[in-house]
Amino acid sequence: MKLLLKALLSLAVMALLLWQIELAPLLAAFAATKLELSLLAFALFLFQQVVVAYAWHILLVGQNRNLPLRKTVEVHFIGSFFGTFLPSSVGMDVIRAYRLGRYLERGVDSASAMFVTRVVGFLVNFLLALLVAIPVSRTLGNPSLFGFVLLLTAIFIACVWIVLNEKMLGLMKAVLARFKLASITDKIAGFRAGIMSMARDRRAMFNLIALSFFYQTLGIVIIYVLGRALGIELSIWHYFIYIPLITTITVLPISLAGIGIREGAFVFFFAQAGVAQAQALSLSLLLFAQTLALALLGGVWYLLAREQSANAISNATQLEQITQSA
Repeated sequence: MKLLLKALLSLAVMALLLWQIELAPLLAAFAATKLELSLLAFALFLFQQVVVAYAWHILLVGQNRNLPLRKTVEVHFIGSFFGTFLPSSVGMDVIRAYRLGRYLERGVDSASAMFVTRVVGFLVNFLLALLVAIPVSRTLGNPSLFGFVLLLTAIFIACVWIVLNEKMLGLMKAVLARFKLASITDKIAGFRAGIMSMARDRRAMFNLIALSFFYQTLGIVIIYVLGRALGIELSIWHYFIYIPLITTITVLPISLAGIGIREGAFVFFFAQAGVAQAQALSLSLLLFAQTLALALLGGVWYLLAREQSANAISNATQLEQITQSA
């Protein structure tokens, strides 16, 4: 039911935007897109995904989980294929953690690493959003904007605290035990223990924070390049002001994969800088097109990985038959 409501909200917001914005200027904006800059933005986007996967990987290495980086990148891309149309990026992370967990001795380690990576990434984004919300609030004469971002940040930190708090874990164990689900508590305890162990690895955490700032900044640069491809003549500093705010709003789990909410936020914020609504909407749609292209690549990678796995099994079977006949 919740998924249906999110899908309806996404459709309603998109329908409202398309009703307000005439189709002709929207198509004209796409037609004027510079292909070379679009391809450059997509290449940077793919590189950013490798950086995100590497950020996840260094936590596992810090816990002596000797998994090849290639496998982490593979799982990251394939997870994009399966998780693109889930209600939120959290669902995509669950798929990635599950798939990577199959290659580790303790599957919970992949979930712990993914959790820490996401938490640090969101905290960096919220920090950027808080920093840019101050000048934006003054420019718009709307101090409530900063308060809104601050509230989201506080809610996020509170949720993380609840997940990691030992007393809350004990309460959760008691509740699960009453419903005869005590076996789940061991997994939850292992998940928390993995998170705390990774958090105590100062070197890995320092590298993770540095990488988080890098890929969050790179994400803003990618959108700036897409904007230039659409002919949006704005200084890159406008993007550093708007994108963290847009990302913060899109995180809210109220629509399907952020569709509609993201587009509406792009139109609203970029209109403050004088960008035409058609161009702002085109920018958001191009950004979503990158996500779809990534999912397509992940699907191809998945098919190739399955074929390689099938061939490996077939070769092993044939070798076993030859050995037995000999």
